Amino acid sequence: MKPKKIFKISLNMVKSNKLRSWLTIIGVVIGIASVMTVVTTGEYFQDQVTKTLEDFGGDTITIVASVPFEMNEDEGVGEPVIEDKKTNKYIDDPDSRSQAQLTKKDVQTLERISAIEYINVKVDSGAMLSMGNEETSVYISGVDPKVWSKMTTEDIGEGRLLKAGDKNVVVISDNLANEAFKDKKIRHNQLILLNGRSYRVVGILAKGDGLLGGMGGLFGSSVFMPYEDMYVMAQDDEYSNLQKDIYGSIEVKLYKNAELQPALDEMDKKLKLSRRVNEDTKDFYIYSQQEMMESTNKLISGLTAFLAFIAGISLLVGSVGIANTMFTSVLEKTKEIGIMKAIGARNEDVLLIFLCNAALIGLVGGLIGIIFGTAFVQVIVYLISMQLKIPFVFTLSVKATIVATLVSIGVGLIAGFMPAKSAAKLNPVDALRYE
Repeated sequence: MKPKKIFKISLNMVKSNKLRSWLTIIGVVIGIASVMTVVTTGEYFQDQVTKTLEDFGGDTITIVASVPFEMNEDEGVGEPVIEDKKTNKYIDDPDSRSQAQLTKKDVQTLERISAIEYINVKVDSGAMLSMGNEETSVYISGVDPKVWSKMTTEDIGEGRLLKAGDKNVVVISDNLANEAFKDKKIRHNQLILLNGRSYRVVGILAKGDGLLGGMGGLFGSSVFMPYEDMYVMAQDDEYSNLQKDIYGSIEVKLYKNAELQPALDEMDKKLKLSRRVNEDTKDFYIYSQQEMMESTNKLISGLTAFLAFIAGISLLVGSVGIANTMFTSVLEKTKEIGIMKAIGARNEDVLLIFLCNAALIGLVGGLIGIIFGTAFVQVIVYLISMQLKIPFVFTLSVKATIVATLVSIGVGLIAGFMPAKSAAKLNPVDALRYE
């Protein structure tokens, strides 16, 4: 029997009982739409989180001072510890945290590592920003103006980034410039007061993309200034704990072709030698944004796969519906099967007719499910965009669409195989006698 004839008979079988066919299709629609929604939304979040982490410096390695901790058996809290050289045992030392500091010596040690291209020191602190009678607290990052522009992932909206030789100047975030004060906006080249000292705004950053762009209240109110100015500002603040040539963290960027793990190992080894610590007494910590991105993406992928599996259970329900519909069709068409076999139809022809029927139901359900799933995703993304105040972007997973289409057809074929096989094996004489 020709494929065109097989398809025509299968299509007529679907049309002959529209109500039952549509009820079966709805089961597939629900399953496919659920999987599409979960997978596409998961990919959207993965993409947004990756963008956010890249905005923090996707290829940046950060070193921070950190002393070893051990659990206090009585209180169950972490306490800084040091090693007693005489007994080789660790003892509590509450003052050891203050000893864990990053200094110029650490920078000089890192400069001897060939894989490192740029080194940026950071000094962080809070301050009060004043404009007229209004004031707000801001988070300040003191950076090395010579290299910051080469390492930062921030884009400039107005003005410029910091450069070598800058003093008493700042670069501020878009959120701080436009939303910190109700009736006032901070403009490029304007003078602002930080803890009573005057600084000129030489640059305003562009609004961030991804989730970071929508979290202005948490991450956006940032001020960047030369780190040397941070020490000067700290002199006027009796509560400041900033000390000259002591850094809150050190950021490094590797050469483009440098391998990450060997570089991390070399940094760890040389800093331990320089700081005269071993693995147990190590008082610094190195972490890479790239490793963080990989870990986060694995977590989101695993969670998405788990939710997709849960949503996929509805596909199992849909496949049961298809199997039930096909068995019913076999019973209804028993006499017609006998007639087809009597006039020369082969077992393979009957098998293909019923398989094609099942595949059609699965395909129609899958296509409608993809449409509904895509619509649900756009609603979810739109609500997220409104909540986080980020631009809405139409989101569609090509991978999920292709997989959903193949799965819908596959579900139909698998669910319809046994009924189709049963129909193909019918004896023509018995089929003709069936009432």
